[in-house]
Amino acid sequence: MQIAPDTITATLNGREVEVEVYRPTGKPVAPGVLYLHEIYGVIDPYREDAQELANRGYLVYLPNLYSNDYKREYCVRAIVNTVGRHNSVDSPLYKEIAELIALQRQDPACNGELGMIGMCLTGGYVIQAAMRDGVEAPVIFHHSLGHQGAGIPRKEEAELLNVKRMQGHWSRVDPFCPRKRRDRLKQLLGDRLDDHIYNIPHGFRSLARKTQSSQLAWERTLAFFDEHLNP
Repeated sequence: MQIAPDTITATLNGREVEVEVYRPTGKPVAPGVLYLHEIYGVIDPYREDAQELANRGYLVYLPNLYSNDYKREYCVRAIVNTVGRHNSVDSPLYKEIAELIALQRQDPACNGELGMIGMCLTGGYVIQAAMRDGVEAPVIFHHSLGHQGAGIPRKEEAELLNVKRMQGHWSRVDPFCPRKRRDRLKQLLGDRLDDHIYNIPHGFRSLARKTQSSQLAWERTLAFFDEHLNP
């Protein structure tokens, strides 16, 4: 069922960000999923994913992190600035994500349980969120930022002990997310990381979307959400 999303404006760390909200029909209260776009911004394939999640019973937030012509500045802050490219908890960009998580959990239509998807530019935020209360089902589609260790500063890796579970999907060969990064994450999380490697390029839910491997990754994501969020 295709239903036009609502659009809300969230004030995050002092700037306004538009958020498309996809609501499940017939469910006044539901678990939430925070869906973070990659470097392309909000595009129709991500909207299709958000709608599918809503059809399965989830309250989905799809924020446009580039709202108000912010793409250039956002990418500079994420890729050039040290705290951004290292994916530090102190990064102003992650603070925006933390505020989004709090906003969605406080939505009267959310039951307080949250899944999360991050990819490429936003994949590392999933690691930061999983180390803290509020995200029950974190899913990474290849994390490009976090240039140290597992994708967060080494001085913060001890906090990975707080992660209950995580699912990850990576390309076997990916210059943006090298093997040593995902291997380090697996080493530190062990069986708490449900990790999957595919022979497709970076961009699972965009460039490689129509491949069988991307579809398999998406089916695994849906099953992970259904198991841990109970829509």
